[in-house]
This record gives sequence, C-alpha cells and structure tokens, in this order.
Amino acid sequence: MKKSILVPHDFSEVGNYAMEHAYMVGKASKSPIHLIHIVRRKSQIEEAKQKLIEIANKFKEDKDVEIVCEVRTGNLFKTIYSYGLEIDSYLAVMGTHGIKNIKKAMKVVKKFVKIPFILVQNPVIFGEYDRIVIPMDYDKNSRIKIQWVRYINTIFESKAYIISFNTGDEFKAKVIKNNLLFAQNQFDKELIDYEIKVLDSQKNFADSIYTYANEVESDLILVMTDKYRSYVKDLKKTENLELYKKIPIMCVNKRTDIIKLGGFG
Repeated sequence: MKKSILVPHDFSEVGNYAMEHAYMVGKASKSPIHLIHIVRRKSQIEEAKQKLIEIANKFKEDKDVEIVCEVRTGNLFKTIYSYGLEIDSYLAVMGTHGIKNIKKAMKVVKKFVKIPFILVQNPVIFGEYDRIVIPMDYDKNSRIKIQWVRYINTIFESKAYIISFNTGDEFKAKVIKNNLLFAQNQFDKELIDYEIKVLDSQKNFADSIYTYANEVESDLILVMTDKYRSYVKDLKKTENLELYKKIPIMCVNKRTDIIKLGGFG
C-alpha cells in the first residue's frame, strides 16, 4: 500500500481546511488522502459515508488526487490512530477549533506515537511549509523535531528557524547547547538552510515563539506534542493569539526510530 495522509473529518469547515493542507503536502508524491469519520452507532455509517464521499468529490473536482473515505464506530481517539496505522499513514492533518478544543485535540494527537500530526485552523495561506519555526529547549527528545525537518525539506526545500533561550541552570544550559549543536550538525550535513535565535531568558517563551514566527513569515511551527498545550496556554499577546489561529502546528511524539523511516515517499 502506498504511504498516505490521514485526515479525520468532522464535517466542519476546519475539516475542509485540513484537506487543503493534506493535499498541499502530498501532491508532489501523489499521496492518497484518507478521510475518516467516527460515528457512535453502526446505523449511522451509511449516511455519514455518503456525506464524506460528497465532500471528497467536491474537493477533488479540479485536483489530481485520490481520496478514500472511511466511516467507523468505536473510541474516537483509538479508532483514528488504528486506522492511520492500517493505511500506513506517514502524516495526519486535522482541523481544530482552537484553544477551546485543545484538550480533545491532544487526546487524538497523543495516540499518534508513530505518526506526526499537523493541526490547522485556516486554509493554506503561503502554499508550502518552507519556513519552519522550531522551539528548542532542554528536553533531549526535542532533537526528534530536527529529523522531521529533514523529511519536510525533501518536499519543500524548507528553511529552519530555531528559537531557544539562555538559562542560569548549568545542566539545562548544557542540554540546550548540545541540542543546538545537534541541529546545526544535521542541517549542515543535509545542506538545509537555517537560522538560530537565542533569547536572553525563558521568560514569555511562548509569545517569543510566535513573535519570531511573524518576523520570519513562518508557515509551520514544529513542536513536541507534550509542549503544545503549554505553548498555547501561555500566549498573552493578542496578536500572537491571532497568529496561533493562522499558522499550522506540527506535533510530533517521542520516537527513537525516526531515522529509519526513509522519508515521506
């Protein structure tokens, strides 16, 4: 089976936005898009499947894309992930209703141990994920994000914008330094263009991420799943709360075998 992109769809407008982003990512490799909708009862499957097919047909009217529609019953979070593994999905894209929906969105995303998740609230704005902001802290697992940038770069020839901070904690400072060196070595090796911005402190880091994203006109922010909620909840500035709605966020879980994936093909 050809590697595919999974899009959970709840028949909302943001579900359609997720399809746009999935198509944008997958069109170069002609990756099929699998739409999935979860219902409570088997008696609802047929009606929901027809509705999903109508959405798919309307979307692909002027596009060269294969869309598969699936409706299932079961636990929302477990069923979506199980289907993602079944179809060999290398990426999932989901529309989200923002801050009010964080808890529900995170329950889905955290199940996706082996599949990165892109959360979107708006249609595709810039057309490609070629300017990626990457917050780097003292979590060693954050290096996994660097590997994902390598794979995204095979599609869009992306530029990475790393943002980090200084700290008076000697141990944390050492880990941050090593994480940044790791990123530099990987990007230099792969000839990936990048910039690194180091703040004086961790104060207001969430707002700093989005302020920086605005400065570099970022079209994707790449975070570890367990940091997503805090970064959003800590936003104070009105302009950054608006940016949060516009810029897709790619969430990745802790994973050790990422290098073996062989890319998005």
